[in-house]
Amino acid sequence: MPSNSLIRAGVVLLLAFLLLPVAAAQQRQTLSRLEFVGLKRLTREQVLAMSGLKIGQAIDQGILDAAAGDLLKSGLFRKLSYRVRSSNPGNQATVTFELEESAISLPVVFENFVWFSDDEIVAAIRKDVPYFNGTAPASGETADKIAAALQRLLTSKNIAGQVDYLPYVSKDKQELLYTVKGARIPLCSLHFPGATAISEAELVKVSQPLFKMDYSRKDVATFAPINLLPLYRHIGHLRAEFQMPTATLESSPQCAGGVNVNIPVDEGQAYRWAKSIWDGNDKLGIEELGPALGMNPGDVADGIKIDIGLKNVAKTYGHRGYLTPAIKESIEYDDAASLVTYKFNITEGPRYFMGNLIVTGLPAADVDELKGKWTLGSNAVFDESYVDTFRQGALREFMRGLTQRSRTGARVNVEIQQRPDAQKLTVDVVIAFK
Repeated sequence: MPSNSLIRAGVVLLLAFLLLPVAAAQQRQTLSRLEFVGLKRLTREQVLAMSGLKIGQAIDQGILDAAAGDLLKSGLFRKLSYRVRSSNPGNQATVTFELEESAISLPVVFENFVWFSDDEIVAAIRKDVPYFNGTAPASGETADKIAAALQRLLTSKNIAGQVDYLPYVSKDKQELLYTVKGARIPLCSLHFPGATAISEAELVKVSQPLFKMDYSRKDVATFAPINLLPLYRHIGHLRAEFQMPTATLESSPQCAGGVNVNIPVDEGQAYRWAKSIWDGNDKLGIEELGPALGMNPGDVADGIKIDIGLKNVAKTYGHRGYLTPAIKESIEYDDAASLVTYKFNITEGPRYFMGNLIVTGLPAADVDELKGKWTLGSNAVFDESYVDTFRQGALREFMRGLTQRSRTGARVNVEIQQRPDAQKLTVDVVIAFK
């Protein structure tokens, strides 16, 4: 790639021949030394292989520009410049590349290449990308070269399918995900090494949706924490963890082309509730928060029950007009006694008051009738639970009357919205009939 093209691409490429007479600049020199400055993740040997340069070869500006272009096209570098220092005896040259690696280099994940071991996959990639270290930039030639190497690997085994890749972002990580599209890979069996507190049969039963789709390491790995960990949290195994799944090919004709999948589980120990410690709760005392949480000393530390209890704590605050409490929890584990202590830090937030009651979609007479049934007065402390009570009681009765008075008897649809105003600290309630 010519240097002016690199500049147009937004990359700074500085070409400076130092201590070199103008007449000699047009002549080739012998590369006696090659330096790379600024490397962090990549090694000198990896970058040297990418550049295509070799000590002892003849070089000129065109050759060095081409080497710089190859490095930039890899996608591994954000900025690049080089300089040449010449010494007259023997027309020797020392070339120094100053590099800034790309900020984002993602871990490479092979989603469903079940026909090969990881070692086979890496070996195939390194034939085209010798500097491959398990990561790659999300764009540039490196990602494309990896895809091409994987495609040739499939072809060599007569496996139908097209290699595709894309950046995958989950809650806590980013990856470059390579997938074989168009390959049929049914799930033949599922096992959970390490499962004792919950039977493998129960885990397999809950995992039935996995048998209705083709195997995907990502899908299996995300299924377990979402759908299976709650089973362990329910019985107090708060530290249970599922490891990454592994898949092996099934050889029997009953599940041709399929895989047997193992999802190892580290169940940890079962904990019981010791106590809760509250901080920041100025408006509500422990005598209210404790019963709302619903946990007592000696109880199984049921994570699901604790989650529900925290929702009840938030509702208790909402009953008093505090609509935005933020609760941060930390857990102290006493492994010797199999007990847990939960520490809750609460930011209670401001108190809200009732604003306007707005009713839409009804004739004026019906609006007045419905407003007459609303008893939470303007400027009263906003009780969030009152909205639910009104919906289940007075509003339901009112809607029944509307249906009875309707000529068609059509069912009435209604929606209630709460519109808090953080500046005025009021809440408008909108009841919209549709």
